Amino acid sequence: MYDSAVTNRRRVFPVAHGLVHLLYLVTKEDDPSWPFTLDKSWLIPDAVRRPVGIVLLAATVAAFALLGLAVWGVPGLSDAWPLIAITSAALSLTLLVAFWNSHLYWGIGIDFVLIAAAAIRPEWVERLAG
Repeated sequence: MYDSAVTNRRRVFPVAHGLVHLLYLVTKEDDPSWPFTLDKSWLIPDAVRRPVGIVLLAATVAAFALLGLAVWGVPGLSDAWPLIAITSAALSLTLLVAFWNSHLYWGIGIDFVLIAAAAIRPEWVERLAG
């Protein structure tokens, strides 16, 4: 029972983390503390801010969906999970840093842990990845 619950969580987590990025598409003009906005960036010029944000958002969600499939054990993707994890997390980091809000530190932490797990690949991560 425990193994099944852990297996299901490891399969759902990458997709769930990717889907959280879709919150950038939700506008909350009445809440100035809403951290997910493509309207403010300290890095990207106004003229291209929204298009660049949407491309980064789409790439991030797609990459995490691929990571979910890789962790699920889809042939052709399962062996490439470390590369897919690093790519997914790098895209997420780019999006989070470009459209930074101090509430997003958890996302940064998750991305760094994913990169470290994929780069170091300790035995327990290999068992979880499958």
